[in-house]
Amino acid sequence: MRRAGWFGLALAIAVASACGRAPPLPEPGSPEDLAVYLRTVAGANEATRQREVAMWLVDEATWRRVIVEPYRELYADYVRGFDAAAPPLVARLAPLGDVTARRHFAGDPRLTRAQGRLRWTVPPLYPSAVAELDGAPIDTVFLWDGTHWRALVGLDELVLARARALDPACGARLALAGPLGRCSEVGAAIADAAVRGDRARFGHLCGLAATLCANASP
Repeated sequence: MRRAGWFGLALAIAVASACGRAPPLPEPGSPEDLAVYLRTVAGANEATRQREVAMWLVDEATWRRVIVEPYRELYADYVRGFDAAAPPLVARLAPLGDVTARRHFAGDPRLTRAQGRLRWTVPPLYPSAVAELDGAPIDTVFLWDGTHWRALVGLDELVLARARALDPACGARLALAGPLGRCSEVGAAIADAAVRGDRARFGHLCGLAATLCANASP
């Protein structure tokens, strides 16, 4: 009886395939869903890519719900800088290629440094996502807002700019922080102090970074 049941299931799958029935769509907000979406953008004409990337702007309600303090207060700067930060992503999606996506976890060695630093801006275990095109990163972090994929385009550079404004050398050290290592551990605290404008704490942490980030590769 069990063998007959499996045979019936296999036959149903084969019939569905023969009839050209589409496979089920991935769950909205899942990495698989992000990959399916980005496959419609990668390799598209420039106007389409520009339109889609423009739609990645996070709305304020989602930002206030997802982004943690102190980065939450950077929303106005994020909006102002979005258009200037978008063109590299439009260009990155020009090739038609294989797109994969996965959850955005701290400590993932495949993250770019920017993606590693952006992990500090969302809650622990928050289901943000990252993607690759032909095995190379699409260098941003994606958020699902319930209806569409959005992205933290330009947010990392805003944080680095705050640090550079307080101390250019320390800002350079922060740029070496990423998903792994002691430099990244102190980097999270430096970024927090820079965005809060806490000069005393920032200065102390930058002194630690001078040692902890000394051997980080540029």
